[in-house]
Amino acid sequence: MARKRKIESDDDSSFEPIKQRRNAVMGRKPAKRQTKSKGAGRKRDASDAEYLPEAEVVESSEIPHTRPHRVSLHVIAHAAPLREALLEWYEGVHASRGMPWRKPFEHSWDAEQKAQRAYEVWVSEIMLQQTQVATVIPYYNKWMEKFPTIRDLAASNIDAVNSIWKGLGYYSRAARLLSGAQKAVQDFKGRLPDNAEEMEKTIPGIGRYSAGAICSIAYNERVPVLDGNVHRLLSRILALHAPPKAKQTLDVLWAGAAVLVKDADRPGDLNQALIELGSTVCKVRDPSCDTCPLQRACGAYAAASKRLQHLRGNANGSEDEPVCKDTQYGGTSASSSADLAPVPDIEEFCKLCEPLPDGSLVTAYPMKVEKKKAREELDIVNVIEWRKGATATAQERWFLLVRRPGGGLLAGLQEFPTSSNVPVTTPPSAQTKIADKLLSALLVSPPPRSSRPPHGSDRESEEERGRQSQAYRRSRPKPKLTAAGSNVATSKGAESGPRVVKIVPAGDVLHIFSHIRKTYRVQWVVLEGGSSDEPPPLVPEPELAGPAFPKTSKGRSSRKNRTIATSPPEPQPQGPGASPNGLPPPSGQTTQWVLLDAVADANIGTGVLKIWRQVRALWEASVGGTDDDS
Repeated sequence: MARKRKIESDDDSSFEPIKQRRNAVMGRKPAKRQTKSKGAGRKRDASDAEYLPEAEVVESSEIPHTRPHRVSLHVIAHAAPLREALLEWYEGVHASRGMPWRKPFEHSWDAEQKAQRAYEVWVSEIMLQQTQVATVIPYYNKWMEKFPTIRDLAASNIDAVNSIWKGLGYYSRAARLLSGAQKAVQDFKGRLPDNAEEMEKTIPGIGRYSAGAICSIAYNERVPVLDGNVHRLLSRILALHAPPKAKQTLDVLWAGAAVLVKDADRPGDLNQALIELGSTVCKVRDPSCDTCPLQRACGAYAAASKRLQHLRGNANGSEDEPVCKDTQYGGTSASSSADLAPVPDIEEFCKLCEPLPDGSLVTAYPMKVEKKKAREELDIVNVIEWRKGATATAQERWFLLVRRPGGGLLAGLQEFPTSSNVPVTTPPSAQTKIADKLLSALLVSPPPRSSRPPHGSDRESEEERGRQSQAYRRSRPKPKLTAAGSNVATSKGAESGPRVVKIVPAGDVLHIFSHIRKTYRVQWVVLEGGSSDEPPPLVPEPELAGPAFPKTSKGRSSRKNRTIATSPPEPQPQGPGASPNGLPPPSGQTTQWVLLDAVADANIGTGVLKIWRQVRALWEASVGGTDDDS
């Protein structure tokens, strides 16, 4: 299976490479490497054959990391042979996975054609973050049909963008593409900058990795890349066993990537070769070392081979045991042979690497870190329905959706009104109050405080609820009204507004994000009545101060990434009945009533869709389709 490209974050902190000493590799002259191109099927002539330098660990009797070792172990001293081997291998595999964004660079391209390639590469790189290639391909094709140029994307809006992205996950990526396209059109005449430094500095959502990938592939700039696949590959080539996210570790790896691309004639192909090799051959588990074009230059492979030879002598290991697997040898450690190697001078010591686990082989690199446990969060989700009466048809049942902020988690998506990250001890009575508070903030004419709390909860007195309702309405900021359609109007007073007829617990829905284990505690809030046959008017820009707009997962961001995609929506007919499917068109508001049959097709994420299906089950499972739980 094609492996997804792992990006820790492309809004990343970028580290400038530090200068490294380039000590020459010492030892015997390695044998010539004869290879055959898979693509062209040609043999390499002896006249143009180059030597692949074997890693320093092979040239001495030293077993790295079992005792102090030289810094030069982590430096690529001879890049040209590695480049040649990588490019020859890439010629045979570059088309094997049918990626539509992979095209050879043409020196004849003009500035506009290069900029178009940059846009295509940018879209593919953002989609590939945390997503497998096979999954991305149909989404990429659909995206390019909808937004064939960066100008088409910039003229769109978050609803249109998320509708194409729906199902791909990590929706903030789509918002970054939109805001980045708008920046490029506004400041760069619809072209992404043609150098990585300026691109990273000026375009929202593009970090050092993406800038390097785009500019090397589309503009032929000699700049390095370091995604999760290249990080793993170079950690093994350089036999670097150090904290993988530490600045010093990243300095070494970025420096290695920069050396490889420095004199490349085809920097884009070279970088894609590194990414492809890390993704398909130098895998996290079960790497295919026997087919790797860089095997003889791989410090991890050489170290594992020597370690395995030593362990076979002590533990009667099998002659056929591979050095690429996670093999353990009953606690026998290669450190027992530390006296085989001379100790380097103290100024040459590597102070970065950590000790290797006993018996570890190639897959010990890069250094493993304990995965941070996802934080637990509880949200109270209110699926608010309005209908004229208990016998309403599907065309008379409306549900309230609220748009999330344009940045952060699930950027720009719609959701049911939610109180985020509440204490896990929140009782049912408090959940009722949450619903009341949200209704008061969202509706121009909010109903009286709920007269029917969830089953089994404590019931407040009518007098107390009345006092709370009046006090809240007095302190509530005056709603800002706009002429945004018939579902926004002037209040006619609470006496003519809807009333809460029931609040029904709908159970919990578990949804896992990469860093959050989210539990949605759902309640179905049913409103009936009102002064018209249409849903009650909404406050277009409610001052929710948290309940429906929780803080984003990133509390701080760079100035570049504060740009929010705020394209105006395309002109649409107004009113609840203006759309053929009954879904009110986007109006730029943060609040919106949606017909029952249109909720699943709205601009919602996977977690909200789970919630919707669970709530629908409350009435669909009832006899005769009724939702009356009395």
